[in-house]
Amino acid sequence: MVSKPLVLVIDDSLVNLAFLGDILEKNHFDIVLANSGERGLAIAKQSHPDIILLDVVMPGWDGYETCERIKQDTELEKIPILFLSALGSTENKVRALQAGGVDYVSKPFQKEELLARVRTHIELAHLRKNLEREVANKTESIQSLFEALQLAYEKTQQASILKSQFLRNISHEFRTPMNIVLGMLEMLVEETELTQEQRHYTEAAVNAAKQLMDILVNMLNFSQQFNNELKQIITDFEIPDLVDNVIKNLAARLKAKDLPLITEIAPQLNKPLRGNSDYVHKILSKLLDNAIKFTAQGEIIIRVEETETADHKCWIRFEVKDTGIGISPEQQTYLFNTFYQVDGSPTRLYQGIGMGLAVAKMFTEQMGGKIGVTSALNQGSLFWFQIPLDSKS
Repeated sequence: MVSKPLVLVIDDSLVNLAFLGDILEKNHFDIVLANSGERGLAIAKQSHPDIILLDVVMPGWDGYETCERIKQDTELEKIPILFLSALGSTENKVRALQAGGVDYVSKPFQKEELLARVRTHIELAHLRKNLEREVANKTESIQSLFEALQLAYEKTQQASILKSQFLRNISHEFRTPMNIVLGMLEMLVEETELTQEQRHYTEAAVNAAKQLMDILVNMLNFSQQFNNELKQIITDFEIPDLVDNVIKNLAARLKAKDLPLITEIAPQLNKPLRGNSDYVHKILSKLLDNAIKFTAQGEIIIRVEETETADHKCWIRFEVKDTGIGISPEQQTYLFNTFYQVDGSPTRLYQGIGMGLAVAKMFTEQMGGKIGVTSALNQGSLFWFQIPLDSKS
């Protein structure tokens, strides 16, 4: 059974109380009556009515003061107060609204008008209460969802940090024994008399050890980047010397595949420059290593030029061009992503786990540069990177 709305009537006139009470009861309202403002406030605290009908002229607290005192109570402040008064001037109506009333009905009033206004304000109050409850529920739900997302994010961050620390520890701990393995294998090849079959097996083991060492170094670089542990070391260097050193380190692989290598370094680059030579060396080494890996015949060209100079900064462009298998436009989109491989099939001919170019991109961007590729299937590739270096001149 739905309860009837409760109306509190505050009026010092017993006649008015009886008259209003009779009208409201006949129209399905429950009523409580008070003959003063002080008594009305006490009853309101006990009964929490749906609406209050309040007279203006009363001994003691008048209607305005009574309204203000009711609105000061946090438990009663949202109850609508409808003023009833014979004072029909605009000034009195404005004062009533300023005190906190929602409406003002002048006496003598029409019964139908009064009932319509009472019902309207009760309905509006209920709608507001339901809306506030709904907003509170939604706010609580959103807050709960936010807290859940925050917790999930923190767990993800923690997992990422743990993964990064794991990669760093693994790669760091593996490098020491791998250096020993690689060193002993190279000594075996260079300083021991081996049969042709033994040399073949040993050289295969050396290549595998170098590949594994490259993977470990890349893993360590990524974990250091994640933890902001990569620190740039700035030194003076000359590009021709750096290029020669890169070629020297990969000379055996070039010779094994009988690939001619052409270098084209702009004459104006025969001068000292200042920057992170270690990063430049690693990027160029990776691009040349890939060019050798994916080129069966033809040639490889290393080209270095200065594209612009401003404010003692030289923008240097490095290019490594090959005549290898090439890369499709679709594959180029993902080429510099971590763990992406041009050929990811289990039967692929070219080994690697797809970290080299991602590391090269990371180093290039750390120096404030850009890296990219121009290629087409079966037509070779041109990898480039462009970085700013300080000019010493």
